[in-house]
Amino acid sequence: MFASAHAAEPLEHGGYVGGSVGISYLDDDGAYFVFPQDDSDTAAVLYGGYKFFKYLSIEARYSNFGSLNFGGAYTDTSAMSVHAVGTVPFGTSGWELYGQLGLGTVRFDYIGFGEEDQAAGSGGIGIRYCPSKNFAVGIQTDVFVWEDDFIGPAYDPSIGGTVLTARILF
Repeated sequence: MFASAHAAEPLEHGGYVGGSVGISYLDDDGAYFVFPQDDSDTAAVLYGGYKFFKYLSIEARYSNFGSLNFGGAYTDTSAMSVHAVGTVPFGTSGWELYGQLGLGTVRFDYIGFGEEDQAAGSGGIGIRYCPSKNFAVGIQTDVFVWEDDFIGPAYDPSIGGTVLTARILF
C-alpha cells in the first residue's frame, strides 16, 4: 500500500503564530569595503498575525540575524517589524505563494561600543505548503533596507535572511 499526503486549504481567517530558522546575510552596499567582513550567520524569526481573509494578513515579527562583522565591528543584529502579507493560493492544492511589505527598526548592538537603531523598509517573498487547515511549512526570503550616511556619502545597506518556516493557524 502507498500512503499519500493530502493537502488542505488553510483557514480563510484567524490568528496565527510561527517561527523560522535559516541563514542571514548582510550587504553593506560598499560602505565598508576596506574592512574585513563576516556577513552571514544563523537567522531566527518569531512572528504572529491575523489573517483577515484568504488573501491578506497583518503580522508582527522579531528577527534575529545573529552576530555579524559590519565594517570591522562585531554586532548582534535584530529587527522588530510589522508587515502586510498578500497570499496567492494555487487552487485547492495546499500550495501558496506569498509576498510581504513592511516597516520596522533594525538594531545593531555593537559589542563593546553601544547600540544603533535604523528605521528600515522590508520586503520578501515565499512559498508554503499547507498539509492541513491549521498548519503550513515553507521557505521565504526577506530583506530590510535603509539609508546610511554616517560615513559621508549615502549608502543603502541591507540585511536579510532565507529561512524555513512553520506556521500554526487558530
